[in-house]
Amino acid sequence: MDSKTHDHAGRAWLTVITLFLAQIVSTIDRGMLALVIDPVRTDLGISEMQIALLQGFAFSIFYVTVGLPLGAVADAVNRRKLLLAGIAVWSTATVAGGFAEGFGSMFASRLFIGVGEAVLGPCAVTMISDLFPPERRGRPMALYVFGSMIAYGLGSLICGLILDLAPQGAFAGLPFIGQLAPWRIAFVLVGTSGVVLLALLATLREPARTTPTARPDGTKLSFGQGLRTMGRECHVFLPYYMALALFAVGGVVATGWGAVFLTRTFGYAIGAAGKSLGLAQVLWAILGAGVAGFVVDKVRNRFGVAGRMRLAAALTLFALPSALPQFAGNDTLAIAMLGELMFVMAIYGSTMLSVLSEIAPPSLRGFAVALYAFVMTMIGGTLGPVAVAWLTESVFSDPLAVGWSMAIVGVTAFTLSALLAFYAAARVQSLKTVTL
Repeated sequence: MDSKTHDHAGRAWLTVITLFLAQIVSTIDRGMLALVIDPVRTDLGISEMQIALLQGFAFSIFYVTVGLPLGAVADAVNRRKLLLAGIAVWSTATVAGGFAEGFGSMFASRLFIGVGEAVLGPCAVTMISDLFPPERRGRPMALYVFGSMIAYGLGSLICGLILDLAPQGAFAGLPFIGQLAPWRIAFVLVGTSGVVLLALLATLREPARTTPTARPDGTKLSFGQGLRTMGRECHVFLPYYMALALFAVGGVVATGWGAVFLTRTFGYAIGAAGKSLGLAQVLWAILGAGVAGFVVDKVRNRFGVAGRMRLAAALTLFALPSALPQFAGNDTLAIAMLGELMFVMAIYGSTMLSVLSEIAPPSLRGFAVALYAFVMTMIGGTLGPVAVAWLTESVFSDPLAVGWSMAIVGVTAFTLSALLAFYAAARVQSLKTVTL
């Protein structure tokens, strides 16, 4: 490898590492509410259903109005600058959540945190696609996805630690926040971590767009033409996106309700639940990232894009135990089952994003990733929390029945998602979008 190639590889991986860190910060900011559900409910005087709306619906509103257009913007503007703006907005919104006084102000905070998903995904995936050829995207994509997987565990560990230390007066000397409730201190401290991320991102360069956006005759493929291309191939894209959405419905069972399940079923203190679940999630995520780093590329090189889709379908079935902690029998096994989702998600996310980077029209790659995040948030992030909350509150009428609600929602969603992914895999081989 000559010095020029080595320098390019070094800068490419530095960019991936920075995007990996951005994924961690974004996911922690977005997911930390799941750990403090009961304290937030008590402090703000809101219901279980309102908590469910805060977990998912608030993000969906942002995607409907701004998220998808921002995905298209990422196909045309300087992505580094767009991402800098996004980080500033979602970090500020997280800090603001720590000062929320009711459902409305917390809803506004959660809405603007949604800019993390709306901006980060399209920018990161298109940047990685420009820095690495298709046959070498598995590892960088796996590292990027690993950021969100390890973030669930890190977020639980960090928030659990803050929630343990705050009542002991560990933060009493901090200006403005020292006397706040522990969950509020956690929001403010985690939100301010975005400053470090902004400093790192400011040192990077915008990658050159190396992916061709023209057809063989030399004419440029416009946004509208790309959208029509996706429409003509709806027999692939529709089941692909629906499989993603239903996977997210099943996944939110463990990520959104796992800590609450431990406190209600096994009597864990909230800080202890966060630390125990967080450690399990980190360990499972590390294992999953290690597997994803070589499996995703090997499957693609041997079986093509369709092979990657079949891998995603099989992985969905492996996620089923994460929805069934109700049947664990003891807290140790329940924590292991809840954490196992991170192993699956680490491989699943890098697999599905790698597929999308190849099948989406080049002129729509950022938009396609924004749509990826949209369906997971609009359907998965909204329907999942609401379905569990509705079953627990309206059908079982018992907060202690949350484990049964998790099992019903999770098993149904994962099974349907796997069937749709297998369906898409059977048809992706005929897809012509890759060669446009």
